[in-house]
Amino acid sequence: MLSITPKSKTLNILDKIIFSCLILYSLTFLLDIKINFLTTAFVFGIIKLIFIRPQVRINSKIFYLILLFILCTFLSIVFNDVSSFSLNNISTFKSRFISPLLGIFIIFIYSFNKYNINKLFIGFAFSFFINALAVIYQFFNGDIISYGTRLTGFNNSYMLLCAVNLLILPIIFVLAVHKSNMSNKIRLFYLLTILVNIPSVVFENTRIVYVGLGIIFPLIILFSIKNKLKAICFILLLGIYSFTCFQLSPAATQRFSNISTTTQSDFSNYQRILMWQSSLNMFIEHPLFGVGVGNWHEQYTTNYQPPIKTGDFYHPHNVPLDMLSESGVVGGGSYIILFIYLYYISIKNYLRKKDIISLAYIASLFAYSINCLTDCMFCGYNIKMPTTMFWLFTGFYLILNKYVIISYNNKDLNK
Repeated sequence: MLSITPKSKTLNILDKIIFSCLILYSLTFLLDIKINFLTTAFVFGIIKLIFIRPQVRINSKIFYLILLFILCTFLSIVFNDVSSFSLNNISTFKSRFISPLLGIFIIFIYSFNKYNINKLFIGFAFSFFINALAVIYQFFNGDIISYGTRLTGFNNSYMLLCAVNLLILPIIFVLAVHKSNMSNKIRLFYLLTILVNIPSVVFENTRIVYVGLGIIFPLIILFSIKNKLKAICFILLLGIYSFTCFQLSPAATQRFSNISTTTQSDFSNYQRILMWQSSLNMFIEHPLFGVGVGNWHEQYTTNYQPPIKTGDFYHPHNVPLDMLSESGVVGGGSYIILFIYLYYISIKNYLRKKDIISLAYIASLFAYSINCLTDCMFCGYNIKMPTTMFWLFTGFYLILNKYVIISYNNKDLNK
């Protein structure tokens, strides 16, 4: 039996503080506040390491691939043939590639399990529920006239809201519809969160979210409900509900109808195609190490600007092309290998166990990958939260599937 020592009391207090910060993060991540509770939790975790060191067992190649990805993208700064090595590029690299890794490294300083991770997702769902109500209120209050076609609730960035919609809502939907030993009340809350967020997503008018959720939600239903007749009925009902929401918003209907338009009649789509072509040209002319991390904007505006000016953009709105153009086949290849491996282990686990954890992660990973085709929300310019969240959820997946096992020596606790 463990004796209660001053050290064990201190560690218990630190664990409570860390988890409280994580709960606060799940409740405030959509709010524009200065304090980042995930970073705060990480700082207290570092303090915890002063008192006790965890015993870590890693049963996955994922961290080798992350290290390879970081190293290969860094090499583009050193060996690109466009600019010399500079502190500004190092700062950009740190901000985009290193800092978000806090999300996955936090699993080494706090004992995560299915119980406390589910609590965090209840917090995430609650945040989405409240923000969706705010968006719906803004819509019926006529705020779309004041703010334009994008409504964001309590959040100030429609790009951030787009990314977290595709990262988190698929997980919440899996938790709602997949049969599990979870409380029916919690599953009902998750389902209610999804039902409230469907009109919210429609009124937010972000087309890649329409595409991403329009693909992933029916797949989740088909993989979660064994009775295929019930599954098809559920999909039809969800489709009718979504269609009704679109009928309430002419702006949303128009944006949805323009998804496949590639001419100048929809300049947003046309701009992306021009930027993608410019990025592809960068990669073709600098195939090995690209133009260097942080140099895309300068190269685009000075050497690769298309005949029709597209605006002062800092990224090509496509992660694979961003990686290839900035870090060449070396960095871009390591990015592709990393994501292929994540798909491989999660799909392999799901096929073997048919478990809710793997399905939720695959759904999130797939939707996030769709988002990355029209925006730079992974290691992208300016907005870091989606990358940090992606690493956090990847860390949860590794812990829950025992790819990473954290334990503590009882003797260390009793010292």
